[in-house]
Amino acid sequence: MRRRVDLWLLGAALAASFASGVAGLWVSERHAGLVVWGHDAAGLAVIALAWPKLGVIRRGLRRRWPHVGGSLAAAACVVGLLGFGVAHSAGVHDVGPLTALGWHIAFALGLAPLVVQHLTTRPVRLRRGDLTRAAFLRLAAFTGAGVVAKLAFDRTLGAGRAATGSLEQARPAPTVWFEDSTPPIDPGAWRVDVGGRRLGPADLARLPQQEWTCTLDCTSGWYARNRWRGVRLVDLPLALPPGTGSVEVRSATGYARRFDLASLPGLMLATHLDGVSLDPGNGAPVRLVASGRRGFWWVKWVTSVQPSARPPWWQSPFPL
Repeated sequence: MRRRVDLWLLGAALAASFASGVAGLWVSERHAGLVVWGHDAAGLAVIALAWPKLGVIRRGLRRRWPHVGGSLAAAACVVGLLGFGVAHSAGVHDVGPLTALGWHIAFALGLAPLVVQHLTTRPVRLRRGDLTRAAFLRLAAFTGAGVVAKLAFDRTLGAGRAATGSLEQARPAPTVWFEDSTPPIDPGAWRVDVGGRRLGPADLARLPQQEWTCTLDCTSGWYARNRWRGVRLVDLPLALPPGTGSVEVRSATGYARRFDLASLPGLMLATHLDGVSLDPGNGAPVRLVASGRRGFWWVKWVTSVQPSARPPWWQSPFPL
């Protein structure tokens, strides 16, 4: 009975860790703190629950050898997931082509289907007799252990991080999404289509200019606080016809995000970073600044700002 309960507790901790990890990437900077804190605590609870299961894993590998490819892949994902998660929390930035958090997310995405396959091929059914007072006390104990471990880690090995879990750096990194690359753009020929009107750099420079100091917090695990200068979307010559449900901002790569109308005062088409014209890696000639939102909302290489009848939620919650 205890083994079944512990497996269910481990599954619940893994599910909580995965769900809170996904939510931590999606929610705004203002709401991310509690979610990310809970994610870290759930991850540490997974370590506590998985440790006594190592003996069961070793016996299972010996019994089923050599037909253990899926099990070894899952074990590798677990080690990578936990290792890079701890490394990021301890202040490690880049590891090869990805950040430590990027590797952590990659291993989590690799582990998820393997866990689902394991649960469907070797289901462990929780019985009514398993739901005892002792089982709930074990749940409370492991939950408390995760919280205590999180507090202890932050006070000892943990690096200073934003509420989102991101590590600070001086300037935004020229990151791109998946297989995107910096597109070849001729600044002299570049135009942004604003509701049917094509505006070049000189046209934008004649509009009211704003300078904001705000934080770009990237879901790959870093944040940078800098000065951005440009034109607010509410100061663009953009007519919003009746029935407009959102405004779509599109990149030269085809990537786009929709925004509700109430958020337009907090959006800027930026042309300068810390007093200097944007460089290509950071979105030149123009990128979107979306104050208070995570980095995947900050569309680079903007070519179009258009009103849309579709609601702002009519899009993937993540950049796809």
